[in-house]
Amino acid sequence: MAVITGRGCIAAIGLIVIAFVVGLMIGLFAPQRYGPKSDLILRRLTRDAEPDVGNTLISGIDPAIIDKHLQYLTSRPHLAGTPDNLRTAEYVKDQWTEQGYDVQMVPYDVLLSYPEENHINTASLVASDGRVLYQTSTGEHAFSHGESHPEVVQPYNAFSPSGHPESELVYANYARDVDFENLARLGVNVSGKIVIARYGQIFRGNKVNFAYQNGAVGIILFMDPSDYTDGNVTYPDSIWLPPTGVQRGNIVMIKGDQATPGYPATWYTERLTEEELKAKLPKIPCHPIGYADAYMLLREMEGTAAPPEWQGGLNITYRLGGTMAANTKVKLFVKNKLKTVKIYNVIAKMKGVIESDRVVLIGNHRDAWVFGGVDPSSGSAAMLEMSRVYAERVKGGWEPRRSVMFCSWDAEEFGLVGSYEWVEENVMWLRNQAVAYLNIDSTTAGNYSIGVAATPTLRRAVFRAAKKVPDYNQAGQTLFDVWRERNPDTLNSEFPRLKMPGAGSDFVPFEEDVAIPTLTAAYRNMDLGYRVHKEHTHPLYHTLYDGYRYVKMIDPELGTARSVAALVIETARDLVDSLILPLDVRDYAEAVEGYIETLFDSEKRTIFFSRHNIGGYQVRIAQFYQSRRGISLGFGQS
Repeated sequence: MAVITGRGCIAAIGLIVIAFVVGLMIGLFAPQRYGPKSDLILRRLTRDAEPDVGNTLISGIDPAIIDKHLQYLTSRPHLAGTPDNLRTAEYVKDQWTEQGYDVQMVPYDVLLSYPEENHINTASLVASDGRVLYQTSTGEHAFSHGESHPEVVQPYNAFSPSGHPESELVYANYARDVDFENLARLGVNVSGKIVIARYGQIFRGNKVNFAYQNGAVGIILFMDPSDYTDGNVTYPDSIWLPPTGVQRGNIVMIKGDQATPGYPATWYTERLTEEELKAKLPKIPCHPIGYADAYMLLREMEGTAAPPEWQGGLNITYRLGGTMAANTKVKLFVKNKLKTVKIYNVIAKMKGVIESDRVVLIGNHRDAWVFGGVDPSSGSAAMLEMSRVYAERVKGGWEPRRSVMFCSWDAEEFGLVGSYEWVEENVMWLRNQAVAYLNIDSTTAGNYSIGVAATPTLRRAVFRAAKKVPDYNQAGQTLFDVWRERNPDTLNSEFPRLKMPGAGSDFVPFEEDVAIPTLTAAYRNMDLGYRVHKEHTHPLYHTLYDGYRYVKMIDPELGTARSVAALVIETARDLVDSLILPLDVRDYAEAVEGYIETLFDSEKRTIFFSRHNIGGYQVRIAQFYQSRRGISLGFGQS
């Protein structure tokens, strides 16, 4: 050990004294660096949000302007990759440019799926000698001149392979894994058969995948009237699904551009080969039909009567099949093609004045299977009005602390393609600089109660905004009050129900790839003099009939669209302008604890996850609890 001598100690003390004197002299005689200007800068940097800005944004939402945008966006079919959808991109760009944003149209070359020209996909009932006894409709019945537009795409399931299998039918209820397990238990062999199943309960791609795993050679999907009708009155005289209504939709399990998984679909990105694509895309033909056509096929099926809970709304006994009357069979004839097309995201940015590198994002997709009234134009029209009131408030002198970006995504209907490609291209700066992503899609999928799904850290910000927003369909009440009354939290009725985001819209890549707080909001369920609670989606989902007329039948004054727009823009304002971000990690911790308690089997001391939906974050949570509480990690059926 070194020993400090007396002389060294004196030298050290001397150096300390000299340093103190030098510092004192600098403090006394250095130029004055602080004053009124520096105080003003400090106050500006530490100011909190202006309390009246939110009220101005909320009250500024004009349903008449939402209506104007809705009429334009639904005036023509606008399937992704078509000239009519480029037309909607240019419309959105023009609106945002006029409002004062810095706007970009961001293109990607992506692989999409379309029916072959000059061919109509069908399912036919054929006799043993090959004669066609019945063929499903070649399209949906048009109830108005506008619905017979030549650009309406025929009903099909995107990314279904081509094929023409011929076999007997097996009815598989909703084609869930548990339904196929029940068929096996009941002695019904699916191998080599064509499955017929109703839409609902799970994603249609899972239905196709489960059918393939159980040996089926094809699958037919239909919207059963028990799930999508109420009584005998259907569209155009009500909102309910008519017999010829058919739900289109993609069936891919991995989202984003199928040819460039994990990478943006730019000119320099290498694509998968044809063999690699074939290995990852669906393996058996899939075709959607209306319930009028489903009746004609189901009535020919023999075999054991399906269980009571499998019986649907058609006036027949649903049978499990495996054999058919008079030795008939069903033949699918599907001809689809893969095509690389250019799509366009439209991105509008307005910089903040203090933390301009931090960004709050608000987005919705723009493409539609046909006219896209509810899905997605009710959301797109509301978003264009949100951006207008935001820009007007900035022009009026408001200086938002952080930046905001409005995003109009393309090709969402083909598997969240536009949003995934943009996130993949910008993932690094998004992880570092994005505050939150707020999503809207089908804002007017109902009119009874708003439904919000949000990551737990946004819980208090959402509730705070909902308490400020009037419910435009219930005079004198706030959105929070009506939401809490009609859709209460099952564990604490003092609050509304706030779900966790799952899948199915453009918040997914932000949630999974960027791991930032996300939110999606829309009205659900119907209140048409009688209350209807359907666990399924809105009745005309992805059909020809989801257009302007349908939206106005659900929401004549666009009060629900106005309410959603007000809630989202006020939540965004809070995230943009608050000095301290309104994100509460305590809510996140509490939510995770709740999920674990729900999953925890106290007898087996095992956490079970669905073997089809397991995620890496779930494994890490389970492993953490395994170490803390002696819980083993297991996998089972959810």
